[in-house]
Amino acid sequence: MSERRLYFRIDDYLDLEYLSIDDKTVRETPAENLFPGSAALKAYAELKKMDSEASQLFYQIKDKDRQIADYLHLLNRKIELISQQLISEPRLRSHGGEQRHVNISEGGLAFSNGEALSVGQYVALNLTFLPTYVGLAIYARVSRCEPVRTGGFEIAAEFEAMTESQQHILSQQIMRAQMADKRRYQDLDPESRAKR
Repeated sequence: MSERRLYFRIDDYLDLEYLSIDDKTVRETPAENLFPGSAALKAYAELKKMDSEASQLFYQIKDKDRQIADYLHLLNRKIELISQQLISEPRLRSHGGEQRHVNISEGGLAFSNGEALSVGQYVALNLTFLPTYVGLAIYARVSRCEPVRTGGFEIAAEFEAMTESQQHILSQQIMRAQMADKRRYQDLDPESRAKR
């Protein structure tokens, strides 16, 4: 069994933008440098990471002083609202990505595309997970390109040269999508569940 089959795959909708590139770019240029809007998304991802790191400390403060904890929680919500506004507004006006249905794992992704891509070709991907607006600019190599009966092509690509931080962000977003899917399934009535 190939290594990519060891990853858990999910279906999700995300904002996807890609650029065809060469292997020299993969070696010499960080993927986020190729997408002007990705700096804001990277900053937002860092804020989310800080939230995660601070959660234990927040609960310790909450145990000692409820008022201070409530105040810190409100400040955090303000920062969250401002940062979401800053990253979403410019993207609606100038972003070149397109919301697509993808099948994604920690090893790669598959998506429909209007044009064919060559197998072995490198692409830079700018992924924005919705509704969290967590962004990730990474490299991938096309492993499959097949025509679809309804038109267009089904593209599969394997991620290349990912950093530990990128892997962490990707695994968090996949886990979030898994939990959301599980909640949707649990909310279904028994008859609808039987049909799935």
